[in-house]
Amino acid sequence: MIREGQTAPDFSLPGVEGGEPGIYELHRAVGDGNAVLLEVWAVSMDSIYASAAYADEFDLPMALLGDGGSAAEYYGVRSEEWEGHYGAPKRAVFLLGADWEIRFAWSTDDAFARTDPSPVERIGAAVEAVALGADTDVTVDYEGQFG
Repeated sequence: MIREGQTAPDFSLPGVEGGEPGIYELHRAVGDGNAVLLEVWAVSMDSIYASAAYADEFDLPMALLGDGGSAAEYYGVRSEEWEGHYGAPKRAVFLLGADWEIRFAWSTDDAFARTDPSPVERIGAAVEAVALGADTDVTVDYEGQFG
């Protein structure tokens, strides 16, 4: 897995946000300054059609991208096999700065792990370092709508 301090690999993936399909290119997000504002992309091996239905069902406010395995491979989080799925991305979280440096990296082989604190809660200090003044007071409710 790629580690903190390393340079983030670029990638381009199809995705959907707000029901609108598009191509999401990391270099454009960083170049446009959006990454500095903490743009969140969720990546899975699902098609953008399945992702659109999932985002709609759970009212997700971020882009959901479909990865055939290339981005997961670049970041070192591609599973050989998981419950009959070959090449599926592992659960992982990455935060990169405008300089492409990985500021936070986390992954797990257990797709159902309920870590405490969660990776979203752990990332707070790294977000504050990248985006001064960011509100990082978050909690994760594993028993909520996804429980």
